[in-house]
Amino acid sequence: MHNNVRRSRTIGTRFLLLILVTCAACPALAPRVLAAANATSATDMIASVLPTVVSIAITKQSSVSGGSNIAAQTAVTEDKGVSSGFFINPNGTILTNRHVIADATEIIVTLHDRTRLRATVLATADHSDLALLQVHAGKPVPAAQLGNSDDLRQGDPVFAVGNPLGLGNTVTAGIVSALDRVRQESAFGTFFQIDAALNKGNSGGPVFDQTGQAVGISTAFLTGGNETGSVGLGLVIPSDDARLIVERLNAGGHDTLGWIGVHVQSVTPDIASAARLPSPAASIVARVDPDSPAMSAALGPGDIILAVDGENGMQPQRLNRVLAAASVGSVAQVTVWRDGQSQDVPVTIGEFPTAGKTAITAVPHEAESGRGQLGLVLAPLTNDARARLGMTPQAPGAFVDGVAPDSAAWERGITAGSAIVNIDRQPVASPADARRHMQEAIDGGRPYLLVQVHDTQGLHWLVLPTAREGAN
Repeated sequence: MHNNVRRSRTIGTRFLLLILVTCAACPALAPRVLAAANATSATDMIASVLPTVVSIAITKQSSVSGGSNIAAQTAVTEDKGVSSGFFINPNGTILTNRHVIADATEIIVTLHDRTRLRATVLATADHSDLALLQVHAGKPVPAAQLGNSDDLRQGDPVFAVGNPLGLGNTVTAGIVSALDRVRQESAFGTFFQIDAALNKGNSGGPVFDQTGQAVGISTAFLTGGNETGSVGLGLVIPSDDARLIVERLNAGGHDTLGWIGVHVQSVTPDIASAARLPSPAASIVARVDPDSPAMSAALGPGDIILAVDGENGMQPQRLNRVLAAASVGSVAQVTVWRDGQSQDVPVTIGEFPTAGKTAITAVPHEAESGRGQLGLVLAPLTNDARARLGMTPQAPGAFVDGVAPDSAAWERGITAGSAIVNIDRQPVASPADARRHMQEAIDGGRPYLLVQVHDTQGLHWLVLPTAREGAN
């Protein structure tokens, strides 16, 4: 045995020396060699988490008409599908995606040791693509630990495990490609992106970090053109979001989430400067849902949310999670920045609606480059333009009839066909009104204008420099 240990150590030492020599001799190969070394060092971790991952076989029934004559009958056919999941409790509770088990008539789970068990649906989330299954293995099963997805950074190594194309447990490796990808399939609206290969059947499987903690749940992969397989664009539900949903489902079988009905975007350094705000670690309100708690509390577009119940750093994703975790009916003290000063606004937490509204929608913000003329050509806002933009009839604003190339407005992403509806938290009633607000800012020596635009993507705030005024 001692000889085997000594031999293993010798091999490990030689492997390390090989890495160092290779990296020194050919720097261009260094990233690949180091990646291979990391993959090698991850093998023990992967071996420890593989038993927590399960393959899921789904049977669904569908009806097919058997002809066009009166005597035609409807045939019932069975559709088969595969997906993934993982144990989050030694008692056999499995976390997976809601979409993979929807309308299933039979769910069979295959464990890592090839044991096949029938599963039942414990609960499905209303506001997120998550579901809980239950199997009875007759003994405790190995369970994965949900990690802290908020700690993830771009470039962090990750490992996706699942059942792609029904092949069984498969591991793919990559990095966190991006954070806070905004989509509307979830109450939280945000996912993180990975380049580890995901394919059909990976849905519901865990994504692990280097320590073996599950930091996310594989949910979708994006393709382009006629592509049908992985192109390295995978979307993952963050574990911190999943943890809250699982806690609510376990508590009452329903993911009751807090809601106040605001749509926000991140505060950029430019927006912070325009609003005379010391720090950009906040969210600016783009719009407020009618008949929502936020509207009842008089929160409005242009308010910047700094803190909730004394907790600072309220960027959209964090703000969303804090409010979603709040108890329905409780009163939250929302600290907002308004007219150059902070103030506390009490807001009663409502229940996340099942349809028709969102808790907090993160709105894309403008590009942060570009200076020069505003370059806006403004015209009266017509009813046809309002209809195309999804605005209510008679809604006020100034129609953007044109944008000068290479101007500040062009650089910041304002497009012809959109509408200017608010400037420095003042509603815009007409093109003349917009020009007046702009001129007042210029005459007052303000370096930036805080402008709210309504375009085909909805309402969002951006900042325009006022060094040279170019609106018509």
